[in-house]
Amino acid sequence: MAAVSFKNVTKNFGSRVVFTGVSFELEAGARCGLIGPNGVGKSTLLKLLMGALRPDAGEILVDGLAPWRPQVRGRAGFLPEGAPLMGDLTVREHLVLAARLRGLSSGEFSAEEDRLTEALALAGFYRRPAAGLSQGQKRRAALASALLGQPPLLALDEPTSGLDPEEAFRLLALLRGLPSVTTLIVSSHLLGDLRELAGQILVLAPGRAALSGPLTGSGYIELHQAYSVRVNGEGGL
Repeated sequence: MAAVSFKNVTKNFGSRVVFTGVSFELEAGARCGLIGPNGVGKSTLLKLLMGALRPDAGEILVDGLAPWRPQVRGRAGFLPEGAPLMGDLTVREHLVLAARLRGLSSGEFSAEEDRLTEALALAGFYRRPAAGLSQGQKRRAALASALLGQPPLLALDEPTSGLDPEEAFRLLALLRGLPSVTTLIVSSHLLGDLRELAGQILVLAPGRAALSGPLTGSGYIELHQAYSVRVNGEGGL
């Protein structure tokens, strides 16, 4: 289970206000897409959800607990911007660290290792240090760490960024197959990717947020039009 609640959340960096009074809720098992213009705070929102940052005001809860609590962080998978890997560790060593954080047994790790090595085509560089990998390879390695153990909460920031079309196709297929209990929030500029993955959307515009959806049929067209208006400042949320 991983129900998410933001209540009147404000985040500033010095004198710069990222957003003020953001509120939304996601039920356990929700699949939510996060969109908005560059610089609006999408990555910041995901870091707040993962406990990597703390709000300046308001409350964030995951299953009733603050996201920086160990009970939450050990059950969450996070893909931040870029691919922040430790250069001297191999891909496998990164997965071993993730397995320890999530409390996987050796048997569980072995099964997950096989599953993700196949699904993300890691075999060709699995035992190579991260420093020598291409950007696409680093991205896939970071994704494997986030997905290891099928955590009940996943936050992915532009997951297909840096992937070629075949790699992106494999990843989207993997994410479509997540367990129904997994709560997923994924940020992307690509509405087509979100249409495949998300059942609802969180539109983040300067200082505000609003849930809308669905992302199917005419709802997708309406969302595309509403998004174009909102992020260009022609309408409010």
